Amino acid sequence: MRIMKTDAPCNDICGNQNIYIMATLALTHQPTISLWAKFITFADSQKENRLAWFLVSLILHATMLVPITFILVYSLDGHVIPCLAVSMIIFFANIVANMSGANTRSTIFLFGLSLLIHSVILIITVAGI
Repeated sequence: MRIMKTDAPCNDICGNQNIYIMATLALTHQPTISLWAKFITFADSQKENRLAWFLVSLILHATMLVPITFILVYSLDGHVIPCLAVSMIIFFANIVANMSGANTRSTIFLFGLSLLIHSVILIITVAGI
């Protein structure tokens, strides 16, 4: 509760020119949860599935992301060396993060980042930039 003092042009019963207003603030809706907070909650709930995340990351990178990226970049005359280097660095970063026992927040974030970077590489190559 907050008391505010205002100078009003009218007088109250005692002839005092000051009027005190009491106001309360009530929240009518729940505060929104940010996307980052939702990610943290999701990653924390996945601690028991840590091995599954490692296997999905390893299999997806080794069988799909790196080969498809390399084949498309090479066949469409893209920037082969930089794209392959970035793709391999991301691949090995995922392997190292998962095998070294990093927490699930880090491994899931790194896996999502690798998906994003591979998508950007493929979009750049297909667009011919």
